[in-house]
Amino acid sequence: MFCRRNHLIPTFKYSYANEKLSRMGFDVVTMDGDVDRSTARATVGDRCGLQGNYDPAELIEENGKTPETVKESVKVLIDELGPQRLIANLGEGLGGKESTKLVQVFVDSIHEYSESKIKDSP
Repeated sequence: MFCRRNHLIPTFKYSYANEKLSRMGFDVVTMDGDVDRSTARATVGDRCGLQGNYDPAELIEENGKTPETVKESVKVLIDELGPQRLIANLGEGLGGKESTKLVQVFVDSIHEYSESKIKDSP
C-alpha cells in the first residue's frame, strides 16, 4: 500500500484516475477537467471514489450560462460518474468570474439529482 492506513482518515490521490491507482487502496482519486468521466468511472469501477470534474466555465454567466444550463450539465456529470462514490466538485477550482447564483444552483442540483438517482436505483 502507498501509505500506512488509518481507517478513520480517508486517503485521496490527486492525479489522473487510472486503474493502477484504484487498486492501491486510496479511497478517492481525483480528476481534473481533462479526464473523460465515463472512462474514469469504467476504469476505477467501484474500487474507489472519484472527485471532480465539473467545468467551472459552466458557472460563468458571461459564457451564456444559466440555471437551466447548469442543471443540465450537472445531470450529465451524475449520469457519467454515477451518484455514489462521487465527490462532485470543480475540476479546475473557482477563478473569480463564476456567478454565486450559479454556484448555488450547482450545489443544489448535485444534491437533488443525486438523491433522485439513488432513490430510483434498484
